[in-house]
Amino acid sequence: MIHRHIRLAILALTLLPAANAIAGDEQTWLAIATTGSITQDSKWMYWFDGHARSRDDANGLGVSIIRPGIGYKVSSKLTLWAGYGRIVARRDGPDAQENRVWQQATYPVMALFGGKLSGRTRLEQRLIEGADDTGHRIRQFFRWSRPIGGSDWSWLVANETFIGFNSTDFGQQSGYQQNRAFAGLALQVAQGKRLEVTYLNNHLDGGRGSDSTNNNISLALFF
Repeated sequence: MIHRHIRLAILALTLLPAANAIAGDEQTWLAIATTGSITQDSKWMYWFDGHARSRDDANGLGVSIIRPGIGYKVSSKLTLWAGYGRIVARRDGPDAQENRVWQQATYPVMALFGGKLSGRTRLEQRLIEGADDTGHRIRQFFRWSRPIGGSDWSWLVANETFIGFNSTDFGQQSGYQQNRAFAGLALQVAQGKRLEVTYLNNHLDGGRGSDSTNNNISLALFF
């Protein structure tokens, strides 16, 4: 018998004008993800998430991501993962096609301000077709949520920071790359089903003064 804990996330992101007058774009992001135990009582876990993101101004498909993985539940407080990602970024010239190897740890951090703080630390090795270098980076994600009274609603705050370990011939820069900050509400619609509505601020460091910031509304549905 397969024991499943399925998480389906559909994210519709509508960008608002950039608060700091830096150019912003209109996009739509769609994602689907599933994680769970391979068998009823197994410590081995499976992971899959897929994404489709529109081009700027929501004009056609811009980025597609397929990311399977496998994990091992070391304890109730730590699961270790490894997997592969296939990323295709469509652009006016030849598409950028990336094969990405990743490893991550997921874990609870602490009880904080009446809520729960959890974390995910992910390492990535990025291989771009047509390029010689391998890009290495780390992504640190934290998520905090707190129930609102005795209701089905919760406060939600999350943040993910991307740091590159090296510069490459395909354009990755060492150091800070981007940050995604979320803040909003989560609604437990039913058992195993959760709706999240958040504001998403996405800052990207393009290097040489070409920073950009996108301000988004994120709608996420988890099954």
